[in-house]
Amino acid sequence: MTTDYLVNHFIDPITQNRYNYFPLNKPTDPKPFIFNQKIDQESLHSLYEDDFPYMEEIFSITLSQLKPDLNVFKLSFERQDLPSVRQMVHKIKPSFGFVGLPAVQQTCKQFEDLCANATDIDELKTPYIALCNQLDDALIVIESEYFKFKEYNQA
Repeated sequence: MTTDYLVNHFIDPITQNRYNYFPLNKPTDPKPFIFNQKIDQESLHSLYEDDFPYMEEIFSITLSQLKPDLNVFKLSFERQDLPSVRQMVHKIKPSFGFVGLPAVQQTCKQFEDLCANATDIDELKTPYIALCNQLDDALIVIESEYFKFKEYNQA
């Protein structure tokens, strides 16, 4: 065996099954995990490799923190509290990177920048509505993926 072989493969000493190290789904998996098309699989792999139980935990934690934070974000906008709106979008922004939604994370960053330059919250109505729609869609994707992880890990 060469070092390159050991770096790229793992052989189970009991079953002698060979597993590829890099792919999210090993060729020997009974069923591959199929991600939602909106999820950036490469970013998830760079963070968690193929640790699906850990991904399930991260998605669970993200959901439990994101739902109340999104409510506070929306309430802050309704109350026209611009500093709180900016603070909340800043707070929720990293969550989307943890769950493979960098496009949503980028939209949050853009909205945060708009908040920093806004003098009146009314300037933000149109981008706020667009962001809320994207956040609501992302929440559905995160929740769906969490339940898929949960089912996959129990199999």
